[in-house]
Amino acid sequence: MKVKGIDHVSLNVKDIKASAEFYGKVLGFRQLQTVPFEGFSLVYFEIPGGGRLELFDYGGKNPKTGRDETEAGLRHLAFAVDDVDEAERRLRAQGVKITLPATDLPSLNSRAILFLDPDGVTLEFCQKMK
Repeated sequence: MKVKGIDHVSLNVKDIKASAEFYGKVLGFRQLQTVPFEGFSLVYFEIPGGGRLELFDYGGKNPKTGRDETEAGLRHLAFAVDDVDEAERRLRAQGVKITLPATDLPSLNSRAILFLDPDGVTLEFCQKMK
């Protein structure tokens, strides 16, 4: 068996309109198709650089639960950007909640920012340090 890469990442969302606005307009991901099923639908976005983001829409019927970042499971999704500081300025201008401002992480040779999507999923923008 040889894994060739990530095809998609799936997130359950509470408000598909808010999530589509966030991933499409705030982050600039290109919206692809919407696939309806009985009781839910999937909305796909192209992730720049490869792969897709798959949003599960249950029409607001799925409960939103908080979770601690130390719990087992998904911690965050990270996306590479050219300029973390510029990305932070743009996110703040859009009213996005920043949980870690642009920070140098020398042990990772990275500069990163953490922020939340409309459902409280932690996202990261990172760039290699010069």
